[in-house]
Amino acid sequence: MIFDQTKNLRTSDNKKTILKKGQYLAPSYQIQDFKDFLIGISNYQDQVETGVWHAHENPLISFVLYGGNKEYRKGKEMDRVSGSINYYHSLEPHKNIYYTFPSKHISLELSNNFLKKYNYTETDIEFATKKNYDGHFTFIKLMKEAQINDLQSYASIEMLFLSFLENSEKSYDQTLSPSWILSVRDILNDRWNENISLKELAYHVNVHPTTISKNFKKHFQCTLGEYTRKLKVNRSLKILGSSHYSLTEIAHICGFSDQSHFIRVFKSMTNHLPSEYLKI
Repeated sequence: MIFDQTKNLRTSDNKKTILKKGQYLAPSYQIQDFKDFLIGISNYQDQVETGVWHAHENPLISFVLYGGNKEYRKGKEMDRVSGSINYYHSLEPHKNIYYTFPSKHISLELSNNFLKKYNYTETDIEFATKKNYDGHFTFIKLMKEAQINDLQSYASIEMLFLSFLENSEKSYDQTLSPSWILSVRDILNDRWNENISLKELAYHVNVHPTTISKNFKKHFQCTLGEYTRKLKVNRSLKILGSSHYSLTEIAHICGFSDQSHFIRVFKSMTNHLPSEYLKI
């Protein structure tokens, strides 16, 4: 369903536009309502005037599928690029200036009923959004469920989001992590397109390979192989959304052995084939 974003908007006393559930400022958008969750897709296909201060009545998480914009909040500004995930408290004022076209964003609005049912606060949701390294994949899987949109979709979306929150809670605070864990993370992120062996990783952080093996999963919520594949697929998401490279070229750029390997791993991480992802 496509909606006209100019209808029924409310303006507060300080000239800030308040967006009700399922309302966005994009030239066109689609929404699907699943009780406690509303999933929206906002599209900016061509150059358009943006930059209206606004806020959402419901807490909201936004994922940049591709494109980008500069965002302003009280006392700060940031560039939102492909793959960015940001949380917005209910009634938190912000404005966006779009500079990359086309741009497409996925939004997840949460009801107060969901927060009460599972005893979560908005601060908990904000923490999870900042802490969880699997957010990209969660949002893409949410979109897959929204596209299916059958009697099981609500339960699937609820389970995906609760798993997202639980994984964030299990993630270790960086201030409590041993220094070598932070070094492991930095090396893997800096050398995301390489196939680094456990032995080489252990050598660089000066710990025994067994130490890494025993502790890796409780800090990263996955195995070493899974983490490196996630980094590669994350990078491919940015390339897929903003380039005209072939799948073979993207597989090579992102460190996969070949196109088949890339497609297989991409599907396992996102529940989409790369060609399906581009059609979201």
